[in-house]
Amino acid sequence: MDVSSDSRWAWSGGAAAVCVLLVGWLWPIGVGGAMPVGGDVTSFQIGLMAVLDEALAEGRLPLWNDRWGFGFPGVAESQMGVYYPPHATLYGLLGVEAAYTASMVLHVLWGGLGARWAARRFGASEAGAVLSGVSWGASGFFLIHLPHQWAYTVGSWTPWAWGLGWSILSGSSGRKAPWLLSAVLAVQILPGHFQLAFCTQVGLLAMAAGSVLSGVGGRRAAMRRSALVALPMAGAFLLASAQVVPTFQLARLAETQRDYEYLSGFASTPLHLVSLVAPELFHRSPLWRPIAWDPFHTSPEENLVYVGLVPLFLALGAIARPGPSAGAVRVLVVVLAAGLVLGLGPYVPGFVAYSRWPGFSFFRGPARWGIVATLALSILAGLGFDAVRRGDWRRPGISLVMFVFGAGAWIGLVLGLFELAIRAGDRPVDSGIITAYQLALDARPWDDGVTVVDLLGEARRPRNDLHMVADQENAGLPLPSATPLRFDRDRVGIYRAELSTTAGLMLAAVGLALLSGRRGAFSAGLLALAVVDLGLLARRRPIDEAPIRPLAEQSAVLGALSRMPVGTRTIDPMQNLAMVAGVSPVLSYRTLDLPVQPGLSAIAQVLPRDAPEAGTVLDAQRALGARGRVIGPISPGMVPGGIDALADRFDETGRLESVEVVDDPALTGWMLGTRFSKLPAGRAVRFLLLDAGPTPRAWFLPSDLADAGRLRASRGEPGELLDLLADARPLVLRSRSPEHLELDMDAEGPGTVAVAQLDYPEWHASWVDPAGDANPMAIDRVLGGWQGVRVQGPGRRTLRLDYEGRAERWGLVISAVSWSAWGLGLALSARRGRRSPRAGAPA
Repeated sequence: MDVSSDSRWAWSGGAAAVCVLLVGWLWPIGVGGAMPVGGDVTSFQIGLMAVLDEALAEGRLPLWNDRWGFGFPGVAESQMGVYYPPHATLYGLLGVEAAYTASMVLHVLWGGLGARWAARRFGASEAGAVLSGVSWGASGFFLIHLPHQWAYTVGSWTPWAWGLGWSILSGSSGRKAPWLLSAVLAVQILPGHFQLAFCTQVGLLAMAAGSVLSGVGGRRAAMRRSALVALPMAGAFLLASAQVVPTFQLARLAETQRDYEYLSGFASTPLHLVSLVAPELFHRSPLWRPIAWDPFHTSPEENLVYVGLVPLFLALGAIARPGPSAGAVRVLVVVLAAGLVLGLGPYVPGFVAYSRWPGFSFFRGPARWGIVATLALSILAGLGFDAVRRGDWRRPGISLVMFVFGAGAWIGLVLGLFELAIRAGDRPVDSGIITAYQLALDARPWDDGVTVVDLLGEARRPRNDLHMVADQENAGLPLPSATPLRFDRDRVGIYRAELSTTAGLMLAAVGLALLSGRRGAFSAGLLALAVVDLGLLARRRPIDEAPIRPLAEQSAVLGALSRMPVGTRTIDPMQNLAMVAGVSPVLSYRTLDLPVQPGLSAIAQVLPRDAPEAGTVLDAQRALGARGRVIGPISPGMVPGGIDALADRFDETGRLESVEVVDDPALTGWMLGTRFSKLPAGRAVRFLLLDAGPTPRAWFLPSDLADAGRLRASRGEPGELLDLLADARPLVLRSRSPEHLELDMDAEGPGTVAVAQLDYPEWHASWVDPAGDANPMAIDRVLGGWQGVRVQGPGRRTLRLDYEGRAERWGLVISAVSWSAWGLGLALSARRGRRSPRAGAPA
């Protein structure tokens, strides 16, 4: 097979091949009738998308998400991606579970097709481009981020942006390309997670720098074309202003101290780069976390730079023997180097300086620069595959064997370091080795006092924590029959389980090297081995599957919550998942946060030891306006006396409408893993449901109880808050929509109305008298973050609270003007392109 055989690969055939392979990689999610559950899918994302789904059905924008604890700006927080066209389409047409599943499948396919298209722009043949598309769409980056909707939605646009960028830099594009690039970059911003969009843009800048350094098309032309790549980035932010402006407003209010610890966390490390050749090492057993992840301030959920053994081999080959694609290869090497270096974060010189630059100072998780390195490797793999097919490599079989031995030596070195430390820790005579390890540990870019002795102690510590046992089972690793888990005792089995697949693939690669004399068979074998490799990796997806139907029908707990009045607040361990049942979890999770009542929330989560303590817990729960509470999953022995005794403690207070013990294997599986939920230990866990009855969300506090100054100065101390609300008069708060609230009251004198809703500057209040006249009032921040409106004197009146959304309106106006200008510019460019047919000729 040689490059001239590309006529056998029709454009549609290559695209179809990528789609079929990636659909198989995701199976049974999507076409197989399953939806993703577990991890951030259920604890963070799908609850938010249920709110968007409901808002679209009602024909409104979810400017304010009243399901998010005490309420939170829905558009501004950005994770719903309200203005992202695929979200509006899918969630407007389908139920939330079907829409979420379709979005995952379509974005993985879009990303794979984009990588294939970008590889073609860089000069790969159709066969090489298919390899690039599959390597990217099924890469380790996509795998570990399948629980994160933001990753595959935003990341799927990166190769399309890069393909357009290289078309401009290489001189092979028409006049419309910069305008299209600006649109792609703007759409990539709209899903709401700006970090990967920023990575895409920096990748484009690295590409431009590489083209200037290598003089693609001449140094002066390269500099001019680089400007045509940089300018669309500025235009993209104007086009995406509908999302950017309100998020900027929230970010200024929610800005935390982005210190060194924050910015350096979750970086790739030189140690963990071994995942380039051994993707399961350190990733399957939870016993690795305290000794191989936590000391480096990172986690396996953020680190997996893997495109497959064969694609990595081909990428390295393309770098060594670029052939006719030398210009493209040199540029991709610059991009690859940028991705790897930035991914190492604090492990490279200069991090402290550049982490203060705009953009870099906004985001933690340097390991997410793996998106840049992974895509560069995938495109290089396609170019390397073409080099093999053309016969550019004199002895590809020997090169493959040398690559396998080098990869094996790398793995052996890393494991040898762990083995040497553990064995040295067992023999005091080897204190010199421990000292050497301590020096290496002290060289880390943090001064946290961690010692080698501490880590060796973690390796020997027995572990029977329910979540760790669940993670071990979900990883497909054996559980000890009678004794707790221990890394030092179980490590050989862990090595074997995590490296067996890699070892098999290496042996297959060595066998394939014997066919290197037959170019066609060798090329086909490389392609097949890459597909098998990535297909086997799919078994390690960090998500589980469930049928595509309403989650409230599959879970007894969610079903019970869905029967409560819409908008009921709950205290539960599910974070955002409860939103799919139409209730409002107080203990919800946000990426941008304005914390309210953390002290009171902590009391409401306590597992009481007796009935009096249960009464205190219920006081805190009711003060938060939470009618429901879900406790669990609780395993036998977790609570003294068991879950039934815990239920009795609450029941003895006589202050609950109902107390119910529920078996819910579905919810247990989503929280702890479906494999664990099928074990005897998993089947034994249960949930406790408490219904405290109707609870107020607004109170009138007369001035003799607490003056306005005291309420404003209050930090929401639990004891003070409980005392105040115990003597306050509860009020009935009505909701015309999440953005419009009102209540009626008849005051005997001056005081303050406190509303258990997050104080946010877009909210405005007015008192309406019986004659209908409105008197605007300022909203004070009271009781540690709630809204307070002063009452001047006695009388009957209605309080109206309205979310104005000025930042959202300004963002929409700027976007509308920018898109109009964009459309005009695109039309003029197309018209000039027709008049100058040679304008898009390749340089």
